[in-house]
Amino acid sequence: MVVDLKDMPLIDTHCHDFALTRESVDFARCVSMTADPHDIEDDKSTLTYMNLINYMRRFYRLSEQASEEEIINYRNLLYHKDPAAYIKTLLDDSKVKCFFNDIGAPVMGPRHPKQENEWFMKVMPPKTVREIVRIEPIMKELFEEKRDFNDFLDKFILRLKEEIKKHNAVGVKSVIGYHTGLFIDLVKDGQAKDGYENYISGKYTEKDEKSIRDYLIPITMDVCKEEDLPIQFHTGIGAAPMCNMNKMNPMGLYNLMNDERYKGYVRIVLLHAGYPWTSLTGLLVNNFSNVYSDWSSMGYTAHTATYRMILQMLEMAPTNKVMYASDTGGYPETMWFTPIYFKEQLGKVLEKYIAEGIIGYEKALRIAENICWRTAEKVYSRVKNEG
Repeated sequence: MVVDLKDMPLIDTHCHDFALTRESVDFARCVSMTADPHDIEDDKSTLTYMNLINYMRRFYRLSEQASEEEIINYRNLLYHKDPAAYIKTLLDDSKVKCFFNDIGAPVMGPRHPKQENEWFMKVMPPKTVREIVRIEPIMKELFEEKRDFNDFLDKFILRLKEEIKKHNAVGVKSVIGYHTGLFIDLVKDGQAKDGYENYISGKYTEKDEKSIRDYLIPITMDVCKEEDLPIQFHTGIGAAPMCNMNKMNPMGLYNLMNDERYKGYVRIVLLHAGYPWTSLTGLLVNNFSNVYSDWSSMGYTAHTATYRMILQMLEMAPTNKVMYASDTGGYPETMWFTPIYFKEQLGKVLEKYIAEGIIGYEKALRIAENICWRTAEKVYSRVKNEG
């Protein structure tokens, strides 16, 4: 039995903005994950890019003989002529009704310019974007101010709450995995103070930096508990050379998941399905009532693994505790292509379960609704509560 999810609406619970001014002259950079300098032919040689070009050709209704250059030129003509109209056409086709934009990107260096974010909000259809506050930019700014330790802590909490209020945020995010890894220790006050003072002095060890970054995670979770917001953690797949995969296993968050202060109280979302530790991520989602996951980065990076990763996650994870997300950004086409491809692969997974007699058709549709948008409304409750 065919499970056609083409018209199923979605909520993209993890994405980034895009701007014409940020685009590379080489369109194929849109699928690149690594920050390591490389030849454009490497990007063009990925199956993700080849498939994206084919989807674009069909969407534009161009000839099967249309070249890659002709497809990109046609895309540029449409996009540059009227960005808002072009983006609306893409979103109408993909059926994504809301995007949760991480406003803290990129991982290292200054945030994206304010003008780019304002342009993004202007060209996106009204009421389709909500925002996620990332804690690391707040930390970076405060580290540079070199305050007294107790004052630093007070200001961190204050600024986090200010950012949440300013952006009417639906969630909070940490990319601590990129900095010191996911194996977070529950650090005592004295150790955190010493680590902080050494870190801002510029004469510090990796242990010093780790102690203060680890210490701030429970403080952040206290704020999330107070504000009734979920916290996202970047896990698994990431951009080299910043991302050390040896430190990205989601199992490193076990102490936090098992902490009685937060267990059952603060909703934890493991981004990227913990790929390549997806089966383990599913087990964690199964074991802890307040732990959830998404499949972000599957559709446009670990592209052809999408079908297999959905299967791996659902080996253990309850179907009402996992959700769609893209982690796309930079180019509107990736935010269009990823949900369409994801729904196709999810449909194939559900067809497999129906064929094996595990579920019926109506149950399959209910599972698809949960994954595509219902679970997102439950986890990011401010979206539903505010209509």
